[in-house]
Amino acid sequence: MSVAVSPKKIIQILILIAGIGYCWNALPHSMVWADLKAKFHDPTANLDIRPGDIIFQDIHGKLFRVIEDVSGSRLTHCGIVVRHDGDLYVLEAIGPVMLTPLKAWVHRGIGSRFAVVRLKAPYRSHVPAIIRAGYAYLSKPYDFQYEMTDDKIYCSELVYKAVETATGIRLGPLRRLGDLKWQGHEAFIRAMTGGELPLDRKIITPGDLAASDKADVVFSNFIHTPSRKKILR
Repeated sequence: MSVAVSPKKIIQILILIAGIGYCWNALPHSMVWADLKAKFHDPTANLDIRPGDIIFQDIHGKLFRVIEDVSGSRLTHCGIVVRHDGDLYVLEAIGPVMLTPLKAWVHRGIGSRFAVVRLKAPYRSHVPAIIRAGYAYLSKPYDFQYEMTDDKIYCSELVYKAVETATGIRLGPLRRLGDLKWQGHEAFIRAMTGGELPLDRKIITPGDLAASDKADVVFSNFIHTPSRKKILR
């Protein structure tokens, strides 16, 4: 028995497929140049970077320019530092959740700039549990619709949920899309959501994670950022 599909539903499906393709192309898939640079230069040499640290960067690409404009922060991507096979990696949601060598991860960022945020002392005993909670999302697909569900996940959501699962604390506020600076990016947002404009959808941004009062900025090489606020905004 055939099932009739309405023209409106077909259009919604086509918009969703086109939007996913558009946003997928906005992600920085190629790590070839970053891997090559990492072979000759270690941007993390002599820095005290530890497993459990939360690391932030800005990345080239349309998606990340939208994140910057909407959130008001130059920090557009983040992940959790982990130790794997004796080396430091970043557990991140970029495409599927994956492990990326720390040195290459840093070089992928614009100007190899990055910021490192560390949980304050009362929470550091939870680092092993935070990392385990983050690993539970390995291979989960990227969430282009930015929903707080577990079947798909985006970068700051991964960090937020790993910390909340392990410690019970919320590292930053969930904010309505409508309360952020979404104006000017309506077409892009609709492309990601299959035509919707979900202004009531609550999201966590990288900038809000980095600004948490439960963590400290321990390193940043962002230019013109002499104060904590300027690093984050």
